Amino acid sequence: MRRVVIALAFCFCSLAMHGQKMRAGQTLPHVKPGDSYPVKMHISGIRYRRKDTGPGETADLVYMDAVINGKKLELRGDRDAPFQYYKLALGDCQARLVKDPHEMGDTPIFQVYDVVLPDSTVGRFTVTGISE
Repeated sequence: MRRVVIALAFCFCSLAMHGQKMRAGQTLPHVKPGDSYPVKMHISGIRYRRKDTGPGETADLVYMDAVINGKKLELRGDRDAPFQYYKLALGDCQARLVKDPHEMGDTPIFQVYDVVLPDSTVGRFTVTGISE
């Protein structure tokens, strides 16, 4: 009976490791030649916040204030990303819209953008707020 429990625990742990989006130490993808990033974005502020993700677990999240298409937006970085997000710089950068859950709507909330970072890597950010 004990061997069965240990084997099942091992199987569940191996399945959980396979389901991770990004492995520890894995870097962000680089910009591929030929990819277009038509959206111009101006980053005017960057904040890092710690969020409790479970019992005894925390995650560092990055939040950016940006202007996209004349709208002042707050974007949240992917929580599974490695620490290259600390190398973000203020100023102009290129982006592209990856996902728009409101195909016909006029609200940008929960739109997902791929943003070209200063070191030519691509980070994924989600719109979480709008300001005037």
